[in-house]
Amino acid sequence: MDTTATARHPQDSPPASRRDQTRLRIIKGGACAFAARGFENTSVQSILDAAGVSRRTFYLHFSDKSAVLSAIYERSLKHLLACRHEAMKHPGSGIQRLVRAQAVYMDFVSTAGPIIRVITSEALRPDGALHGMRLAMHQQIEDMYCAAFEEAEGRRLDPMVARSIILLSESLTLHVLMQHPGDAAKLAHASAILKTQVEQLLAAD
Repeated sequence: MDTTATARHPQDSPPASRRDQTRLRIIKGGACAFAARGFENTSVQSILDAAGVSRRTFYLHFSDKSAVLSAIYERSLKHLLACRHEAMKHPGSGIQRLVRAQAVYMDFVSTAGPIIRVITSEALRPDGALHGMRLAMHQQIEDMYCAAFEEAEGRRLDPMVARSIILLSESLTLHVLMQHPGDAAKLAHASAILKTQVEQLLAAD
């Protein structure tokens, strides 16, 4: 059974840069463990083994395995938000900008591997630790898509269209990752379908 760490004393705290490096090491180890075993079958010990840290060190940074998964998800969301923003700031029509943003998401899914399946499926659970972050991020992406489209086209994009794009991408990629794990061809096919669907949704708005 996992035990909690004892209270931390000032002398126990390493320099900030070292703390950040250790935290990142645990996050990366957690990503490897979750990707290999799934969330339910991953123990704190599995994360310790993958990260190469002691139990005491782990509990200086995280309360449990759910906190590690939340950190992985949060880093992924921030990375994707920044990449989407970068993709949409370049010139182009509203459709072109949003298609580029969706391509960024699909590229991330194809390169990140099985961990995407784990964090996405956990984020869909209403009682899960990631669910609130998922909803907040969807709203941020919706707002970003609407703003980019209006800037390019001079007219408002229906927020429901933007939300449809977000949910369609999430559900189709999760389907491919769950039913066809490791199948790059299936994922590429899904990406092509999503591109066409995004273009049609935006053209019809």
